Amino acid sequence: MKQIIDIANYKIFVNTEGEGNPILLLHSYWGGEHLFDRLAGVLSKSRKVIRIDLPGHGNSGNPPEGYRFDDFAHVLNALLIHLGISEKAAIIGHSMGGYVALAYVACFPEKIDSLVLMHAPVREADLQSIKLRNREAALLFKGKKELLLQVTIPSNFAPEDHPQKRDWIELLYQTANRVTLKGAFRSIEAMNYRRNYLETLQNSNYPILIIIGKYDKVYPADGQLADGFQIPNAEILLLDHSGHLGFLEEEESVTNRLKEFVNL
Repeated sequence: MKQIIDIANYKIFVNTEGEGNPILLLHSYWGGEHLFDRLAGVLSKSRKVIRIDLPGHGNSGNPPEGYRFDDFAHVLNALLIHLGISEKAAIIGHSMGGYVALAYVACFPEKIDSLVLMHAPVREADLQSIKLRNREAALLFKGKKELLLQVTIPSNFAPEDHPQKRDWIELLYQTANRVTLKGAFRSIEAMNYRRNYLETLQNSNYPILIIIGKYDKVYPADGQLADGFQIPNAEILLLDHSGHLGFLEEEESVTNRLKEFVNL
């Protein structure tokens, strides 16, 4: 079922399918819920899968000025209540979707069945990351979105050739072109101001799976591994042939591990 829900001054596009214990899928910056079409198709065979377009992306409305992930966590909770979700949920977040997931689990740990972070660091943005994001914002402000995407989208993938890479790049272009400028600017600001959630995860009592791409140029693997090893109840899946989009680049390995992790 696809719908747009007005909640707390947000217009959020929601795609729900399947029945059973809920799984919430949260996509990346420049992404959209339909990037998870194939993964949702597998998971929804035995679970209720909820996908949303994050603010400013896809069919959702723009985020308000001062948009922050911690604030949006409360909007997300209200959305799940609106959808009648009363059970604990498994949350799967990719990149920026992982930051939203981290904010949500920090605010509502009692509502979490398990957490999966795909290519999503658990710490606050460092100075280098902030500098790069601000450079993106400057290019967008100058009307150079197409140039920015031509550089950034191909760099999301591992250097090795893959027969589907051209299709993935085209899919990402289509998705990115549905992100509004306001959505991009305010998402960049929210990413720059995200918090450090390492201690939150260290003190958690739900299962955690951290998926890392060996060739991730957005967030290098070494830092993610170092933090992951500091989380007692975290399992780590290191993908040897992936960049920043392991659920596409090594689809079978990721899907099988996720099925096992959420007890399908």
